[in-house]
Amino acid sequence: MCTSCDETYRIFSVELITKEPVNTNMELFRAIAHRLFQNKVISNINIDNNKAYNVNGKQMFGFDLHLGNTNNPLTVNLENVEKALNGLLVQFADYSEMQIKLN
Repeated sequence: MCTSCDETYRIFSVELITKEPVNTNMELFRAIAHRLFQNKVISNINIDNNKAYNVNGKQMFGFDLHLGNTNNPLTVNLENVEKALNGLLVQFADYSEMQIKLN
């Protein structure tokens, strides 16, 4: 959790399996933000700490989501984030197995 400009952000780490090394993907980030706003989980989002790496022979793409909601901070929780992003990877053929963890 971090505090910035009188707003509390919860930090979530996201990991995806990818077919090719990826360092950033603005389409994916826009889709994530859209889903989280649409489901009224967040009012603010920051994405950082993008990284591509290998784990047990699998190509991975990871990043952190800093999520906040000035109207209702309690909506920013792991259950709501997972629910909002459920099925998101269907539109991204090069990604699979999204894992989200609260930091």
